[in-house]
Amino acid sequence: MVRVYPNHHCLSLAAAKTVAHVGRKAVKETGEFHVVLSGGSTPVDAYRELAQMTRGDRVLWEHTHVFWADERCVPEDDDRSNYRLARLTLLDRVHVPAAHVHRIEGENLNRQEAARRYQSILAESPDLLLLGMGEDGHTASLFPGSPLLHESHSRVAVAQVPAEPPCRITITPPVIAAAKMVVVMVSGHSKAEALQRVFAKEGSIKETPARLVRDADWLVDRAAATRLADLKVCIHIQQ
Repeated sequence: MVRVYPNHHCLSLAAAKTVAHVGRKAVKETGEFHVVLSGGSTPVDAYRELAQMTRGDRVLWEHTHVFWADERCVPEDDDRSNYRLARLTLLDRVHVPAAHVHRIEGENLNRQEAARRYQSILAESPDLLLLGMGEDGHTASLFPGSPLLHESHSRVAVAQVPAEPPCRITITPPVIAAAKMVVVMVSGHSKAEALQRVFAKEGSIKETPARLVRDADWLVDRAAATRLADLKVCIHIQQ
């Protein structure tokens, strides 16, 4: 399903409300909420909105476990760190116990060890996996042509990618398949062509990795959705 919002602000607000709703439901039903966050620029405003709307909800955050879809191989205080992004925009503003924040050790020079350590703590079936999509159609750090697109055993792996920094640690397709709910956020004209390829009848995950999650809940703004009109996609226009 694709939900199209008027602009990036409305998209961010909808994403924040979705995370809060799924989280509260999971805590009520199972006692814990396992959420996997995305990096990049698209979710920044959603994290800020989420922090604002749930700031006083200790029941939610004290029972939440936070994970990441991928991480750049940089120190945790590096400007490029996905962990740092989430900490500054969300985690520092709510009350998640430190023991419930399960970051990827991007600073670990033994990349394979860092991947193994993260795999050992990553939730088997996250309640919510929040992803984004790049202009080239990548999601998490699964880029076009990556051999990890066909990984079926390891849930976390080291990836060499055509972006800066080139070394990443990322979840793999089995994690996406095991998630109870997947939400993908896409914003901006620059991603319209890749989004079209995601939902085109013909295409491959090798060319457009985000096709792995084409059956997810897609939250996109009007700018990103400009090339979907002629495709057979279930679109819901949001006001």
